[in-house]
Amino acid sequence: GGRRAFGGSGGYGGGGFGAGRGLSLGSLALGGALGAGVGAGLAIWWLEQKRAAATPGVEVVTARESGTDPLDHPALKFGMPVGSILRPFTNFVSYFDTRTRNPHWVIERISEDTSRGDGDRKFSKFKEDDKIPDKLRNKLDDFRGSGYDRGHMAPASAHKLNQATMDETFTLSNISPQVGDGFNRDYWARFESYVKSLSKDCDEIHVVTGPLFLPQPKGGSRLLPADIQARADGSEWEMRYDLLGKAPELMAVPTHFFKVVLTTKTRGNGQKDHAVGSFVMPNAYIPPDSPLTRFIVPLDSLERAVGTIFFPKLVKDRGTNQTSLNGYAYDFDRAALKWQNRGTSEMKQLESSKSDDSAGIMVRDDYSEESKKASSRVRNIAHLCDSSGCQLPQEGFWKKGGHKARSGSR
Repeated sequence: GGRRAFGGSGGYGGGGFGAGRGLSLGSLALGGALGAGVGAGLAIWWLEQKRAAATPGVEVVTARESGTDPLDHPALKFGMPVGSILRPFTNFVSYFDTRTRNPHWVIERISEDTSRGDGDRKFSKFKEDDKIPDKLRNKLDDFRGSGYDRGHMAPASAHKLNQATMDETFTLSNISPQVGDGFNRDYWARFESYVKSLSKDCDEIHVVTGPLFLPQPKGGSRLLPADIQARADGSEWEMRYDLLGKAPELMAVPTHFFKVVLTTKTRGNGQKDHAVGSFVMPNAYIPPDSPLTRFIVPLDSLERAVGTIFFPKLVKDRGTNQTSLNGYAYDFDRAALKWQNRGTSEMKQLESSKSDDSAGIMVRDDYSEESKKASSRVRNIAHLCDSSGCQLPQEGFWKKGGHKARSGSR
Protein backbone atom coordinates (compact mmCIF):
# COMPACT_ATOMS: atom_id res chain seq x y z
CA GLY A 1 0.00 0.00 0.00
CA GLY A 2 0.94 3.62 -0.21
CA ARG A 3 2.25 3.67 -3.78
CA ARG A 4 0.39 5.31 -6.62
CA ALA A 5 1.63 6.21 -10.05
CA PHE A 6 1.36 9.59 -11.73
CA GLY A 7 0.86 9.02 -15.45
CA GLY A 8 2.00 12.44 -16.55
CA SER A 9 -0.36 15.15 -17.73
CA GLY A 10 -3.52 13.82 -16.21
CA GLY A 11 -2.53 13.15 -12.63
CA TYR A 12 -3.80 10.30 -10.53
CA GLY A 13 -7.26 8.91 -11.10
CA GLY A 14 -8.36 11.74 -13.37
CA GLY A 15 -7.43 14.39 -10.79
CA GLY A 16 -5.14 17.33 -11.41
CA PHE A 17 -5.73 20.78 -12.81
CA GLY A 18 -5.21 20.98 -16.55
CA ALA A 19 -6.47 23.06 -19.39
CA GLY A 20 -7.52 19.97 -21.32
CA ARG A 21 -10.45 17.58 -21.03
CA GLY A 22 -12.07 16.84 -17.71
CA LEU A 23 -14.18 18.27 -14.94
CA SER A 24 -14.96 21.96 -14.85
CA LEU A 25 -13.89 23.42 -11.53
CA GLY A 26 -17.38 24.83 -11.17
CA SER A 27 -18.42 21.26 -10.35
CA LEU A 28 -15.76 20.72 -7.72
CA ALA A 29 -17.88 21.73 -4.73
CA LEU A 30 -17.97 18.14 -3.55
CA GLY A 31 -14.18 18.00 -3.54
CA GLY A 32 -13.87 21.09 -1.38
CA ALA A 33 -16.72 20.01 0.84
CA LEU A 34 -15.00 16.74 1.67
CA GLY A 35 -12.30 18.34 3.68
CA ALA A 36 -10.02 20.58 1.64
CA GLY A 37 -11.99 23.77 2.07
CA VAL A 38 -12.94 25.79 5.09
CA GLY A 39 -16.66 25.42 5.76
CA ALA A 40 -19.03 27.67 7.62
CA GLY A 41 -20.01 26.55 11.09
CA LEU A 42 -16.61 25.14 12.03
CA ALA A 43 -15.74 25.71 15.67
CA ILE A 44 -12.27 26.93 16.62
CA TRP A 45 -10.47 25.76 19.74
CA TRP A 46 -9.66 29.33 20.65
CA LEU A 47 -13.29 30.39 20.93
CA GLU A 48 -13.53 30.04 24.70
CA GLN A 49 -10.47 32.27 25.14
CA LYS A 50 -11.27 34.75 22.37
CA ARG A 51 -15.05 34.98 22.16
CA ALA A 52 -15.00 38.57 21.00
CA ALA A 53 -12.80 37.77 17.98
CA ALA A 54 -14.29 36.70 14.67
CA THR A 55 -14.04 32.94 14.23
CA PRO A 56 -10.93 32.19 12.09
CA GLY A 57 -11.80 30.54 8.82
CA VAL A 58 -15.51 31.25 9.24
CA GLU A 59 -17.13 34.30 7.65
CA VAL A 60 -19.45 35.69 10.33
CA VAL A 61 -22.15 38.09 9.12
CA THR A 62 -23.23 40.50 11.86
CA ALA A 63 -25.79 43.24 12.25
CA ARG A 64 -23.27 46.05 12.69
CA GLU A 65 -25.86 48.65 13.53
CA SER A 66 -27.08 46.63 16.52
CA GLY A 67 -23.59 45.76 17.71
CA THR A 68 -24.74 42.19 18.40
CA ASP A 69 -22.04 39.63 19.13
CA PRO A 70 -22.81 36.71 16.75
CA LEU A 71 -21.43 34.29 19.32
CA ASP A 72 -24.22 35.37 21.71
CA HIS A 73 -26.82 33.85 19.38
CA PRO A 74 -29.51 31.98 21.35
CA ALA A 75 -28.87 28.83 19.31
CA LEU A 76 -25.37 28.79 20.81
CA LYS A 77 -26.67 28.83 24.37
CA PHE A 78 -24.83 25.62 25.20
CA GLY A 79 -21.72 26.44 23.21
CA MET A 80 -20.54 26.34 19.63
CA PRO A 81 -19.90 22.78 18.41
CA VAL A 82 -16.19 21.96 18.54
CA GLY A 83 -14.86 20.81 15.19
CA SER A 84 -11.97 22.06 13.11
CA ILE A 85 -9.26 23.63 15.24
CA LEU A 86 -6.79 26.45 14.66
CA ARG A 87 -3.35 25.56 16.02
CA PRO A 88 -0.70 28.32 16.08
CA PHE A 89 2.99 27.47 16.33
CA THR A 90 6.08 29.69 16.25
CA ASN A 91 6.48 30.01 12.48
CA PHE A 92 3.34 28.33 11.13
CA VAL A 93 -0.36 27.91 11.80
CA SER A 94 -2.32 24.72 11.15
CA TYR A 95 -6.08 24.70 10.60
CA PHE A 96 -6.85 21.10 11.45
CA ASP A 97 -9.82 19.28 9.93
CA THR A 98 -11.13 16.92 12.61
CA ARG A 99 -13.35 15.11 10.11
CA THR A 100 -10.61 13.92 7.73
CA ARG A 101 -7.95 14.16 10.48
CA ASN A 102 -5.71 16.12 8.15
CA PRO A 103 -4.90 19.82 8.17
CA HIS A 104 -7.34 21.87 6.08
CA TRP A 105 -4.23 23.93 5.41
CA VAL A 106 -0.99 24.98 7.04
CA ILE A 107 0.30 28.52 6.50
CA GLU A 108 3.93 29.32 7.26
CA ARG A 109 6.38 32.20 7.05
CA ILE A 110 9.82 31.32 5.70
CA SER A 111 12.91 33.53 5.66
CA GLU A 112 16.65 32.96 5.61
CA ASP A 113 16.61 33.24 9.40
CA THR A 114 13.96 30.53 9.89
CA SER A 115 15.84 28.19 7.54
CA ARG A 116 19.17 28.49 9.35
CA GLY A 117 20.00 27.50 12.88
CA ASP A 118 20.75 24.65 15.23
CA GLY A 119 17.61 22.61 14.63
CA ASP A 120 18.42 19.01 13.69
CA ARG A 121 15.71 16.56 12.64
CA LYS A 122 17.63 13.60 14.07
CA PHE A 123 16.61 14.86 17.52
CA SER A 124 12.95 15.36 16.56
CA LYS A 125 10.19 12.81 17.08
CA PHE A 126 6.68 12.71 15.69
CA LYS A 127 4.10 13.42 18.35
CA GLU A 128 0.34 13.71 18.59
CA ASP A 129 -1.12 17.17 19.14
CA ASP A 130 -2.42 17.07 22.70
CA LYS A 131 -4.20 20.41 22.22
CA ILE A 132 -6.69 18.57 19.98
CA PRO A 133 -9.18 16.29 21.76
CA ASP A 134 -8.02 12.68 21.67
CA LYS A 135 -11.06 11.41 19.78
CA LEU A 136 -10.72 14.08 17.08
CA ARG A 137 -7.00 14.01 16.25
CA ASN A 138 -4.82 11.84 14.03
CA LYS A 139 -2.75 9.22 15.86
CA LEU A 140 0.74 7.79 15.57
CA ASP A 141 -0.81 4.33 15.36
CA ASP A 142 -2.79 5.38 12.26
CA PHE A 143 0.43 5.45 10.25
CA ARG A 144 2.08 2.27 11.55
CA GLY A 145 2.08 -0.45 8.90
CA SER A 146 0.01 1.69 6.52
CA GLY A 147 2.68 2.04 3.82
CA TYR A 148 2.26 5.83 3.88
CA ASP A 149 4.78 8.39 5.12
CA ARG A 150 4.06 11.02 7.73
CA GLY A 151 4.35 13.96 5.36
CA HIS A 152 5.04 17.50 6.60
CA MET A 153 2.92 20.38 5.35
CA ALA A 154 5.32 22.97 6.85
CA PRO A 155 8.65 21.23 6.14
CA ALA A 156 11.14 20.70 8.94
CA SER A 157 14.03 22.00 6.81
CA ALA A 158 12.44 25.46 6.60
CA HIS A 159 12.23 25.86 10.38
CA LYS A 160 15.73 25.14 11.68
CA LEU A 161 15.99 28.33 13.77
CA ASN A 162 16.32 26.20 16.89
CA GLN A 163 15.42 22.72 18.02
CA ALA A 164 12.07 23.85 19.38
CA THR A 165 10.90 25.32 16.05
CA MET A 166 11.98 22.18 14.24
CA ASP A 167 10.29 19.91 16.78
CA GLU A 168 7.01 21.78 16.26
CA THR A 169 6.90 20.67 12.61
CA PHE A 170 6.75 17.04 13.79
CA THR A 171 3.41 17.62 15.54
CA LEU A 172 0.76 15.53 13.79
CA SER A 173 -1.52 18.52 13.20
CA ASN A 174 1.13 19.48 10.61
CA ILE A 175 1.14 16.01 9.04
CA SER A 176 -0.78 14.19 6.29
CA PRO A 177 -0.31 10.68 4.88
CA GLN A 178 1.84 10.82 1.74
CA VAL A 179 3.17 8.29 -0.71
CA GLY A 180 6.85 7.82 0.14
CA ASP A 181 8.96 6.61 -2.78
CA GLY A 182 8.70 8.97 -5.72
CA PHE A 183 6.77 11.64 -3.85
CA ASN A 184 7.44 12.60 -0.21
CA ARG A 185 11.02 11.37 -0.34
CA ASP A 186 11.66 12.55 -3.88
CA TYR A 187 9.65 15.00 -5.99
CA TRP A 188 7.85 16.68 -3.08
CA ALA A 189 11.16 17.01 -1.17
CA ARG A 190 12.72 18.74 -4.19
CA PHE A 191 9.69 21.03 -4.41
CA GLU A 192 10.03 21.99 -0.74
CA SER A 193 13.73 22.72 -1.27
CA TYR A 194 12.92 24.94 -4.24
CA VAL A 195 10.43 26.97 -2.16
CA LYS A 196 12.89 27.35 0.70
CA SER A 197 15.64 28.50 -1.69
CA LEU A 198 13.50 31.49 -2.71
CA SER A 199 14.24 33.07 0.68
CA LYS A 200 17.77 33.90 -0.50
CA ASP A 201 16.43 36.63 -2.79
CA CYS A 202 13.26 37.59 -0.89
CA ASP A 203 12.46 39.39 2.36
CA GLU A 204 10.03 36.65 3.29
CA ILE A 205 7.87 33.91 1.84
CA HIS A 206 4.37 32.96 2.93
CA VAL A 207 3.29 29.46 1.93
CA VAL A 208 -0.05 27.68 2.28
CA THR A 209 0.05 23.90 1.91
CA GLY A 210 -2.71 21.36 2.29
CA PRO A 211 -4.40 18.18 1.14
CA LEU A 212 -6.98 17.87 -1.59
CA PHE A 213 -9.68 15.29 -2.12
CA LEU A 214 -10.52 15.40 -5.81
CA PRO A 215 -13.17 13.30 -7.58
CA GLN A 216 -12.70 10.78 -10.35
CA PRO A 217 -14.94 9.85 -13.28
CA LYS A 218 -17.53 7.40 -12.04
CA GLY A 219 -17.17 3.80 -13.12
CA GLY A 220 -20.40 2.37 -11.74
CA SER A 221 -20.85 -1.06 -10.19
CA ARG A 222 -22.77 -4.08 -11.46
CA LEU A 223 -23.11 -5.25 -7.88
CA LEU A 224 -25.67 -2.56 -7.05
CA PRO A 225 -29.43 -3.25 -7.38
CA ALA A 226 -30.90 -1.80 -10.58
CA ASP A 227 -32.90 1.00 -8.88
CA ILE A 228 -29.91 2.15 -6.82
CA GLN A 229 -27.61 1.92 -9.84
CA ALA A 230 -30.00 4.11 -11.83
CA ARG A 231 -29.79 6.82 -9.19
CA ALA A 232 -26.03 6.42 -8.93
CA ASP A 233 -25.66 6.83 -12.69
CA GLY A 234 -27.11 10.32 -12.36
CA SER A 235 -23.77 11.49 -10.98
CA GLU A 236 -20.70 11.52 -13.22
CA TRP A 237 -18.16 11.74 -10.40
CA GLU A 238 -17.21 9.87 -7.27
CA MET A 239 -14.65 10.18 -4.47
CA ARG A 240 -12.16 7.37 -3.86
CA TYR A 241 -9.37 7.43 -1.29
CA ASP A 242 -7.85 5.25 1.41
CA LEU A 243 -8.74 5.48 5.09
CA LEU A 244 -6.28 4.68 7.88
CA GLY A 245 -6.78 3.86 11.54
CA LYS A 246 -9.62 2.21 13.44
CA ALA A 247 -13.26 3.03 12.82
CA PRO A 248 -14.91 5.33 13.59
CA GLU A 249 -11.78 7.48 14.09
CA LEU A 250 -10.46 7.19 10.54
CA MET A 251 -7.85 9.38 8.84
CA ALA A 252 -8.36 10.09 5.13
CA VAL A 253 -5.51 9.76 2.63
CA PRO A 254 -5.52 12.81 0.29
CA THR A 255 -5.61 12.23 -3.46
CA HIS A 256 -3.58 15.41 -4.08
CA PHE A 257 -1.70 18.19 -2.31
CA PHE A 258 -1.60 21.90 -3.09
CA LYS A 259 0.88 24.65 -2.30
CA VAL A 260 0.45 28.41 -2.75
CA VAL A 261 3.65 30.46 -2.59
CA LEU A 262 3.73 34.24 -2.02
CA THR A 263 7.10 36.00 -2.14
CA THR A 264 7.84 39.57 -0.99
CA LYS A 265 10.79 41.69 -2.12
CA THR A 266 11.52 45.30 -1.17
CA ARG A 267 12.86 47.72 -3.78
CA GLY A 268 15.40 50.44 -3.04
CA ASN A 269 12.58 52.99 -2.81
CA GLY A 270 10.79 50.89 -0.20
CA GLN A 271 8.09 49.58 -2.50
CA LYS A 272 7.22 45.92 -1.94
CA ASP A 273 6.84 43.58 -4.90
CA HIS A 274 4.88 40.35 -4.63
CA ALA A 275 4.81 37.21 -6.73
CA VAL A 276 2.40 34.29 -6.45
CA GLY A 277 2.45 30.72 -7.72
CA SER A 278 0.03 27.89 -6.98
CA PHE A 279 0.62 24.19 -7.59
CA VAL A 280 -1.30 20.91 -7.31
CA MET A 281 0.41 17.50 -7.30
CA PRO A 282 -1.05 14.00 -7.06
CA ASN A 283 -0.28 12.00 -3.93
CA ALA A 284 1.52 9.47 -6.10
CA TYR A 285 4.83 8.53 -7.64
CA ILE A 286 5.88 11.39 -9.95
CA PRO A 287 8.57 10.72 -12.59
CA PRO A 288 11.65 12.73 -11.56
CA ASP A 289 11.98 14.38 -14.97
CA SER A 290 8.49 15.92 -14.76
CA PRO A 291 8.76 19.72 -15.11
CA LEU A 292 7.49 21.71 -12.14
CA THR A 293 5.52 23.91 -14.52
CA ARG A 294 3.31 20.89 -15.28
CA PHE A 295 1.74 21.28 -11.83
CA ILE A 296 1.01 25.02 -11.99
CA VAL A 297 -2.66 25.95 -11.63
CA PRO A 298 -4.44 29.33 -11.70
CA LEU A 299 -4.93 30.54 -8.14
CA ASP A 300 -8.54 31.46 -8.87
CA SER A 301 -9.26 27.89 -9.94
CA LEU A 302 -7.53 26.43 -6.90
CA GLU A 303 -9.51 28.70 -4.56
CA ARG A 304 -12.74 27.49 -6.14
CA ALA A 305 -11.73 23.86 -5.75
CA VAL A 306 -10.43 24.18 -2.18
CA GLY A 307 -13.22 26.50 -1.05
CA THR A 308 -10.78 28.98 0.46
CA ILE A 309 -9.58 32.52 -0.34
CA PHE A 310 -5.81 32.70 0.08
CA PHE A 311 -4.08 35.91 1.22
CA PRO A 312 -7.29 37.99 1.18
CA LYS A 313 -5.55 41.15 2.41
CA LEU A 314 -3.76 41.40 -0.92
CA VAL A 315 -7.14 41.78 -2.61
CA LYS A 316 -8.46 45.30 -2.05
CA ASP A 317 -11.46 47.04 -3.51
CA ARG A 318 -10.08 50.10 -5.27
CA GLY A 319 -13.01 52.22 -4.20
CA THR A 320 -13.07 51.45 -0.50
CA ASN A 321 -9.61 49.93 0.05
CA GLN A 322 -11.40 47.19 1.98
CA THR A 323 -10.79 43.49 1.55
CA SER A 324 -13.18 41.98 -0.97
CA LEU A 325 -13.72 38.26 -1.49
CA ASN A 326 -16.01 38.37 -4.52
CA GLY A 327 -15.73 39.02 -8.22
CA TYR A 328 -11.97 39.09 -8.71
CA ALA A 329 -9.75 37.46 -11.30
CA TYR A 330 -6.01 37.56 -10.88
CA ASP A 331 -3.78 39.09 -13.52
CA PHE A 332 -1.00 36.62 -12.74
CA ASP A 333 -3.33 33.71 -13.54
CA ARG A 334 -2.99 34.49 -17.22
CA ALA A 335 0.74 33.85 -16.77
CA ALA A 336 -0.12 30.68 -14.82
CA LEU A 337 -1.96 29.29 -17.83
CA LYS A 338 1.00 30.14 -20.05
CA TRP A 339 3.41 28.30 -17.77
CA GLN A 340 0.99 25.40 -17.36
CA ASN A 341 0.75 24.98 -21.14
CA ARG A 342 4.53 25.07 -21.42
CA GLY A 343 4.85 22.37 -18.77
CA THR A 344 2.26 20.23 -20.53
CA SER A 345 4.17 20.52 -23.81
CA GLU A 346 7.45 19.59 -22.13
CA MET A 347 5.80 16.63 -20.42
CA LYS A 348 4.60 15.20 -23.74
CA GLN A 349 8.18 15.04 -24.99
CA LEU A 350 9.35 12.92 -22.06
CA GLU A 351 9.58 9.14 -21.98
CA SER A 352 7.69 9.10 -18.68
CA SER A 353 4.59 10.60 -20.30
CA LYS A 354 3.85 7.61 -22.56
CA SER A 355 1.35 6.17 -20.10
CA ASP A 356 -0.53 9.47 -19.86
CA ASP A 357 -4.28 9.10 -20.24
CA SER A 358 -4.72 12.85 -20.89
CA ALA A 359 -7.48 13.07 -18.29
CA GLY A 360 -7.45 16.29 -16.37
CA ILE A 361 -9.53 18.93 -14.66
CA MET A 362 -10.28 22.07 -16.59
CA VAL A 363 -10.45 25.62 -15.35
CA ARG A 364 -13.93 27.08 -15.30
CA ASP A 365 -15.55 27.44 -18.71
CA ASP A 366 -15.96 31.22 -18.24
CA TYR A 367 -12.58 31.77 -16.60
CA SER A 368 -10.81 33.19 -19.65
CA GLU A 369 -13.63 35.63 -20.35
CA GLU A 370 -13.89 36.84 -16.75
CA SER A 371 -10.14 37.35 -16.53
CA LYS A 372 -10.38 39.84 -19.39
CA LYS A 373 -12.59 42.20 -17.40
CA ALA A 374 -10.31 45.05 -16.35
CA SER A 375 -12.65 46.03 -13.53
CA SER A 376 -12.28 42.66 -11.81
CA ARG A 377 -8.52 42.21 -12.08
CA VAL A 378 -5.90 42.19 -9.33
CA ARG A 379 -2.84 43.78 -10.89
CA ASN A 380 0.80 44.45 -10.03
CA ILE A 381 1.47 40.96 -8.67
CA ALA A 382 3.80 38.84 -10.79
CA HIS A 383 3.65 35.11 -11.31
CA LEU A 384 6.28 33.22 -9.33
CA CYS A 385 7.84 31.62 -12.41
CA ASP A 386 8.27 35.03 -14.07
CA SER A 387 9.79 36.46 -10.91
CA SER A 388 12.03 33.65 -9.69
CA GLY A 389 11.90 30.84 -12.24
CA CYS A 390 10.43 27.40 -11.56
CA GLN A 391 13.31 24.94 -11.58
CA LEU A 392 13.64 22.10 -9.10
CA PRO A 393 17.00 21.04 -7.64
CA GLN A 394 18.51 17.83 -9.01
CA GLU A 395 17.50 14.42 -7.71
CA GLY A 396 19.27 13.50 -4.50
CA PHE A 397 20.29 17.13 -3.90
CA TRP A 398 20.57 16.42 -0.18
CA LYS A 399 23.30 13.83 -0.81
CA LYS A 400 25.39 16.30 -2.81
CA GLY A 401 25.14 18.77 0.05
CA GLY A 402 26.45 16.21 2.52
CA HIS A 403 23.08 15.75 4.19
CA LYS A 404 21.29 12.52 4.90
CA ALA A 405 18.27 11.72 2.80
CA ARG A 406 14.98 12.25 4.57
CA SER A 407 13.74 9.08 6.18
CA GLY A 408 10.59 7.26 5.28
CA SER A 409 8.93 8.76 8.35
CA ARG A 410 6.53 5.89 8.68
